Parts: sequence; C-alpha cells; structure tokens
Amino acid sequence: MMDEKLVTISTHGTIMDAEIEKSLLESEGIEGFIRNLFANALYPGLLGEVELQVREEDVEKALVALGR
Repeated sequence: MMDEKLVTISTHGTIMDAEIEKSLLESEGIEGFIRNLFANALYPGLLGEVELQVREEDVEKALVALGR
C-alpha cells in the first residue's frame, strides 16, 4: 500500500456522507479510504472536508459506481 497512489474522488462536509459513499464502493468491490476522518470528527468544518479516496487504478470504476 505504501507505493500505491490514492486519488480523492469526492469531498464531504460530514463523516457520515463519506461513509455512505465508501459503503457503496465496497459493495462494488472497490476499497475506499477516508482522509481527514479524525480531524473532522474533532473539529467539524474547521479543518477541511472529509475526502473519499481510492487507488489510482480504481478511479474510473469508482466514479461509475457512484454515478459520476
């Protein structure tokens, strides 16, 4: 995982919204990663949005799975 590039495919104002999309991706067999999870939990809205990321090779498939 250390050498794999992650790409942000969406940003969210809340952890819950990011978790919903992550669950959708995982139901399609795509592993998702949430960035800024803890900072947002401690200081919602102050430290930026929560980012949903996938591996670079999964970007197209993830965007299709999310209807984008």
